[in-house]
Amino acid sequence: MNAANAFVPRFETWLLRETGIDASSLGTNALERAVLERVRVVRLGADAHDTNVSVDAADIEAYWQQLTMSRDERQALIEALVVPETWFYRDREAYVALARLANERLVRDPTHVLRVLSLPCSTGEEPYTIAMTLLDDGIGENRFTVDAFDISARVIEHARTGIYGRNSFRGHPLTFRDRHFAAIEDVRDSWQLSERVRQTVRFSQANLFDLQPNAQAPYDFIFCRNVLIYFDREAQDRAIRMLDANLVDGGTIFVGPAETGLMMRHAMTSARIPLAFAFRRSTPEEVSAARPVAKPVESKATTHAAPFTTKNTRETARPASVALTRTPWRAPQTAKARPPQAQEAPQPAAEQSLDAARRLADAGEFDAAERLAHQHAIVHGPNVDAFYLLGLIADARGRGADAADFYRKALYLDPSHYEALTHLAALLDIGGDRAGAQNLMQRAQRSAARAAQAPGTSADEAQRSRGFHASRRS
Repeated sequence: MNAANAFVPRFETWLLRETGIDASSLGTNALERAVLERVRVVRLGADAHDTNVSVDAADIEAYWQQLTMSRDERQALIEALVVPETWFYRDREAYVALARLANERLVRDPTHVLRVLSLPCSTGEEPYTIAMTLLDDGIGENRFTVDAFDISARVIEHARTGIYGRNSFRGHPLTFRDRHFAAIEDVRDSWQLSERVRQTVRFSQANLFDLQPNAQAPYDFIFCRNVLIYFDREAQDRAIRMLDANLVDGGTIFVGPAETGLMMRHAMTSARIPLAFAFRRSTPEEVSAARPVAKPVESKATTHAAPFTTKNTRETARPASVALTRTPWRAPQTAKARPPQAQEAPQPAAEQSLDAARRLADAGEFDAAERLAHQHAIVHGPNVDAFYLLGLIADARGRGADAADFYRKALYLDPSHYEALTHLAALLDIGGDRAGAQNLMQRAQRSAARAAQAPGTSADEAQRSRGFHASRRS
């Protein structure tokens, strides 16, 4: 046992109070490692990562005293824990939805100036993507403003420069880079964002909990993605209430894929835009209608696992953060290796029927999509993507128990299906089964880590698969 062990609870309590972050959500020993790094730098004058430098209990106690006395050191420790992981147009469907909803808002009120909030904004890729999306959709820079907040002064400073390397450009297409960026001469793989885009975004260093209702005009759209999952229950509830208080009537909040259940716990209603993970405030009628079905769902993964007895058509689980274009429900092209007896010839008809169901769901035609997905399972046998699609449709329609059933069926066919794991975890959390939800989230983390380490995984795929458990950013 090293010297930091006895002091970890003290630092965990501080981190929760200071930021709302539950230390256990950061990964094994992440807080302990960050504390030891800061002790080496601040108290011992050594390199942060030099593990040959011995740290004893007296060093940590002295550091704790400094932490409690110094605002700068508190910020430095937070900076050591906050690891930005983001790129332009991450989860494209959210931006497709933003463009459509923004234009609808301006049609209703042509004089309105749209207000958008990105928080946490990390190194700026998300708020700048918001700006590029609106500009490319014909909304002039005088018709909208984007506020971007982050707790880290370091990432805010980076964002303001508007200079990005190739890790910020992932997936395809990258045509937006030609429109809005200029390559920096003599600096390989480095691009400068145009002044036109940069001037539409206002960056500020701020904690999510610094937001105060009525302190500024409410926002039409709020992006708060992949951060709530790192808070404890009380901080999650407080954050969502604060975000809601800063949203206009009829406004939209975009969250991460694993955070959908948290929103529904707060009388937020899905905007029913597949894979955009968008929510609006529920009407009183919707709240009343939801009460009869707001019951705990079972946490045993085998309860509804095997209603079908035909062949198993197991396919690759998609990381939730994969960049999507016009066909956001499309299955991945690379299938998992199967035993020789399970290898089959391609089934064009099966693929076409499932693609058609995805397109219908993407267009909001849930009844038709549901019928086609059910028919696919009957005709072609159990299929993980068909079940996952049915789960998403049920989720979007507020049928939590049905959604959980379909996610379990998907997991029966592919126990490591990342998205089914995270969505089922959210539903269990709504139902009050926090232990079951935490278990599923841990399985999802392990699944993402295995995918990132798999032979033949591209750099972009590895980054995307790490996005859930290595990132607090959008």
